[in-house]
Amino acid sequence: MFLFLYFVTCLLLFLLSMQIQISELRLLTGKYNYRIQAAQYVTYVSSLLTLLLLIVNIKSFVCLPWLALSLGSLVVTFIVEWCLSRISPDNLFITLAIRASLLLIGAALMAYMGFFFYTPFVVSGLFVRNSPFGVAHGKPMFFAYRLHRNPMNCVVKENGSATTIEEGRIDVTRYGIHPNTGDDLTSRVQTLLDEIGRSGGGCLFFPRGRYLFNCGGRREFLKVNYSRITIEGETDDQGNLLTEFVNCGTTVQGEHNPWLSPFFITTGEALQPSNMFWGLNFRKPKNLRMESSSLSDPGSDGTILSPPFAAKITADAPVGATRLSVDDSAAVGKYILLGMYNTGGSDELLRELLGVERLRPEWGTALRAAPEEAPSFQWLVEVKNILDAHTIELTSPLPLDCLLKYEPAIFNVEMLEDIHIRRLRISSKWNGLFRHHGFPLYYSVAKTQEMDYGWNAINLKRAAHSTVEDVIIKDFTNPLYVQDSSSVTVERVKIKGYDGHQGLKMYCHTSGCVFRQIDFYAHFADMMGGEGNAYGNTFSDIRYLNPTFKPVDYDFHGFPEGPMSPPAFNLFTRIEGFRFIKGAGAIYNLPSCAAHNSWVQTVTEGERRGDSLFFAMTYRVKSGAYRWITAVGFAVAMAIKKRNHSLSLFASTIADKLKDIDKVGIPQSQHDQFFPGTSIQQIETTADLSLISEPSIQVEINVPST
Repeated sequence: MFLFLYFVTCLLLFLLSMQIQISELRLLTGKYNYRIQAAQYVTYVSSLLTLLLLIVNIKSFVCLPWLALSLGSLVVTFIVEWCLSRISPDNLFITLAIRASLLLIGAALMAYMGFFFYTPFVVSGLFVRNSPFGVAHGKPMFFAYRLHRNPMNCVVKENGSATTIEEGRIDVTRYGIHPNTGDDLTSRVQTLLDEIGRSGGGCLFFPRGRYLFNCGGRREFLKVNYSRITIEGETDDQGNLLTEFVNCGTTVQGEHNPWLSPFFITTGEALQPSNMFWGLNFRKPKNLRMESSSLSDPGSDGTILSPPFAAKITADAPVGATRLSVDDSAAVGKYILLGMYNTGGSDELLRELLGVERLRPEWGTALRAAPEEAPSFQWLVEVKNILDAHTIELTSPLPLDCLLKYEPAIFNVEMLEDIHIRRLRISSKWNGLFRHHGFPLYYSVAKTQEMDYGWNAINLKRAAHSTVEDVIIKDFTNPLYVQDSSSVTVERVKIKGYDGHQGLKMYCHTSGCVFRQIDFYAHFADMMGGEGNAYGNTFSDIRYLNPTFKPVDYDFHGFPEGPMSPPAFNLFTRIEGFRFIKGAGAIYNLPSCAAHNSWVQTVTEGERRGDSLFFAMTYRVKSGAYRWITAVGFAVAMAIKKRNHSLSLFASTIADKLKDIDKVGIPQSQHDQFFPGTSIQQIETTADLSLISEPSIQVEINVPST
């Protein structure tokens, strides 16, 4: 009986210590702005109980066996978690069985030897909770994640509206596509999508149940290559989502532009392959290869798919105008890309977009704008009317003066229309291991690419007047992109499950899109924001509700490719739970965002009281051990990547990296200089807005808490 109780006690202590996330203990200092919820109380109570039991254990059994067993358990746990991160088991049962067997074997050995020590099990659980390798199938094992935060004023509803059987809806079961069979349905669904697409479109209705896709490691995905396609699931009378799509495998393409790997559901693949950038190119390209700041990525050769020329603009047009004068409107299509170029050896256009007087010497991509005549302004917009042979009318007003000195021109864009994904649960069989750009410290190049770019849910690419609505996305490292699309609406979406890379992203030429009523229950390294010429998009009524203390930021990543430029003219309003306005990405692709982005009626969370509201990650100050660890880690990665293990090269790489670190490090209180032209209104924050010294930033002081 005593041995049984000992086994149970060890198990409970292991589980109890697994609730302790070290970062959450910082909340006890009272220096962080955070709404403490039930999950944090679980952490605190677990910490106090385990500490109390450890003190009793230590006072009773301070001896060499106690130290040896405690250290041994930590070493064994370290090895096991490292192995799990390499094995990367897809099955939750395997992960649990490995940990349970070790727990039982350890308890049995100690009981057999007469040692009744709790410490090894506490140490093991604590390490698993805070494992540097990520935790395979981790979230289902933690009690805290069962305690969702209160959404407060969130208007997002848990479920969609009830399904009604409409005339013209195509029931997929009539075509041999049935749920709950365990079969891989990718090819059958793809065939049906193509058939109804060629016949003019339609609504594919998937009755309640689980549908499996991309099984067997084939890296297949659903491609929507036709307009007027709807993919819809079933709901009950209360609006509960009853249809689930399960992506069973990775879709990473690591050889070329892995960050553009396909998504489980990808639109416009026939117009623009997933691993290709699209847009206007330099007029005088030097064909430079761009190396990614992520050491696991192969970089980009600068290849860009370009739209066909349609017309020249023949007269200046002011910001806000909707009519443009052209030399000949006969060839102008419904969707256009309006481009303006840096001309005459000047980078004036780019500097106007960025809101800066000069380009910094480390901004390598931006410095190409003048000599290579970059089309820094690239705006995807819809034509409302062709008024006459020389005049067109746009559906949206110009966000910037269109001036002849920038040699503006119009290019036709082929787009898909009326694509709708709704009333679905979309999940995956990803094991949840995630370490942001984890090569070489944690994973191989292939495994790192899979974790960063291989488990992706939905990418609306080259789509217009399309929607994603009433959808729950669970266990994806990249849940949702909108890329090179216009007038897309994403609403009533919940993102849950494992933590990952990029949560919600407007990519490249995304314009005039609306993201609203979205709940995040998972943490992402790059939470919500954009990259490239993303103009005029609106984010509203969005909440981050992760139960653990993992702050998230608005994220901007600058230039996706050389000829383009960073996001501008975007609005973020009625958003809660985000911390800093953050810039990230490779230093040569900075600055992270352009001017004219606005935040209105937002509530920050996770910042240390008195912090700056802005954070340029690439410019953070690194000192002491962190500085050396960064430099040595970089040198190791470069040695592996270039397959050159010369000690002299290794030493010189460290020295060069240390110089770079010292050169770019700037205190966070000065990071607002990298976000000129930003507008901040009616913000509730504990950040110190008096730190903002950039004169072009417009700030309205904090509003009272509601």
